[in-house]
Amino acid sequence: MTVRRVIACFAPGGGAAAGEVARLARDLRAELLGLFIQDEALLRFAALPFAAEVGFASAATRALDPAALERALRAQAAALERAIAAVLDPGAHAWSLRVARASPADAVHAALAEGYAPALLVPPRSILRAERSVVRAAQLSPEVLRELLAAARPVLILPE
Repeated sequence: MTVRRVIACFAPGGGAAAGEVARLARDLRAELLGLFIQDEALLRFAALPFAAEVGFASAATRALDPAALERALRAQAAALERAIAAVLDPGAHAWSLRVARASPADAVHAALAEGYAPALLVPPRSILRAERSVVRAAQLSPEVLRELLAAARPVLILPE
C-alpha cells in the first residue's frame, strides 16, 4: 500500500521534528500537509486580564501580551515552513503548511475530510519510529481521533 499523504501536526514550541517529518514524506513520495495548530483556549486565556507568564530563566511573573503571543506564533509557523522547505523542493514535491486555530482533532478532521487515504497522521510530539496504530477512515469519530492524537503515536489511516 502506498501512503498518499502525510498529515503532520505541529503544536507551538513543538516544531523540532519538522525536518524529520519532511524527510519521511519525501522518502514515502507522499504529499506533506503540515498543520500548525494554534490552540484557541490558549489564545482566549492570553486575552484575560489576569493572564500572566513566568519567565523561564528569571522566574519573574509578567502580564501575558496577546499581541506578543500572536507574533510568536506567526514566527513559529514561519520557522516550520523554512524547516520543511529546506528538505522538500516545492517544485519537485507537493507540500503545504496550514495554520489552524482549532483543537488538534478538529484541524485533523477537516484535513481528513479532503480525502487522501491512505494517509499517515503524525500527532504533535510523536516519535516517528514508534509503533503505528492502524484505523479505517470510517472508524474516525471525533472521540477516536482525540484518543489517537493524545497517544502521540503515528496513525496509518486506511481507506473506507
